[in-house]
Amino acid sequence: MDLFLIIFFLILSLLILAVAFRWLSKRESSSAKTMRLVYGIPAGKVIYSDLDRPGKVLYSRNLGISGKPDYIVKGRGRSLIPVEIKSGRAKEPHKNHIMQLAAYCYLVEENYHRSVPYGIIVYSDGLQHKVNFDKYLRSDLLATVDEMKRTLGHDCPRRAHNYKQRCLHCSFNGSCKSSLV
Repeated sequence: MDLFLIIFFLILSLLILAVAFRWLSKRESSSAKTMRLVYGIPAGKVIYSDLDRPGKVLYSRNLGISGKPDYIVKGRGRSLIPVEIKSGRAKEPHKNHIMQLAAYCYLVEENYHRSVPYGIIVYSDGLQHKVNFDKYLRSDLLATVDEMKRTLGHDCPRRAHNYKQRCLHCSFNGSCKSSLV
């Protein structure tokens, strides 16, 4: 009789454990679905995330840049799609956001050895912008990185705006020859 009770409680414990794991699995799946809806992450398997857990830094030996996209989604075939979430709103993506996404596209290609046809910028209002990572954007990225490297050798970067407020809070405002303040 004692052996029967031991086996019964062992089977009951395993059954309870299986139900608990199933519940946790569904809960995690539901959480992932909620994140996908909130951030507008496209369909496909999320293979990298830096929003809900710290992601590893991607580094490019070729360009000497590094970064951490918010998500990388496995698209159709072997392609990977970086997704960048922005807290602001914009009807059209800002140039600096496009360049940041282009850098992530480049980093993903170099680190995962897979093509990146496009990336996605998602703004806080849910508006998504698909940005093709074509030869023109790649060329723009390479030129921008070159300019940044040249600028790092100078005292002050070239001003690329016309806003006094930005100059006021700039770390170069004391030594910049083109400051607006």
